[in-house]
Amino acid sequence: MDKSSAAKDLIKQLKSKKAKDYTFITLFFLIFSIFIIFAIRPSLITAISLRQQRNDLEKLDAQYESVVANIVANQSTLENIRDGLYLINDALPTGALINKLVSDIESEGKTDSINFVKVDIGEVNLIQKIRDKPQSAVINIEATCTFENLLKFVQGLSNQRRLKLIKQFTISRDNQAASTSANLKVLMQIEGYYL
Repeated sequence: MDKSSAAKDLIKQLKSKKAKDYTFITLFFLIFSIFIIFAIRPSLITAISLRQQRNDLEKLDAQYESVVANIVANQSTLENIRDGLYLINDALPTGALINKLVSDIESEGKTDSINFVKVDIGEVNLIQKIRDKPQSAVINIEATCTFENLLKFVQGLSNQRRLKLIKQFTISRDNQAASTSANLKVLMQIEGYYL
């Protein structure tokens, strides 16, 4: 066979219906593969990425809703107690306010007929500020009074707004007073707190 007849046979076979079908299917799969690689694959990757971002954003949204709900609850609580906030400021003032503390104790003592012999203020640190916990100022008191007046005095101190703690409390008979007066000698250490 010569070359021209072989070429004619090849052209004849390529023009046949079966060859055209195979060529069409091969070209279709080749074009479809290129289309999948360059068009559909990026779209699928984008869709999967967007779904993951949506899930992450939904979780973040739930966390933000929780934080906002807590803020609203705290704001509601603050609205409920706003009228009483001055009581907290009175109980724990922002400074030592020693003169106010001594004045409160002396005024209660005068009301309850307490005879102050000596009032001594302990060491107070006015420079160093520790924000996390309250500081205190100690006042030492030596006084004479009756037992009933002493009870009224202690009750009156506990009814005052400023936060105070009686750290030491010693009661003895007053040897200098007349035996008929039933006066007691009182040594007391009162600690007043501040921020």
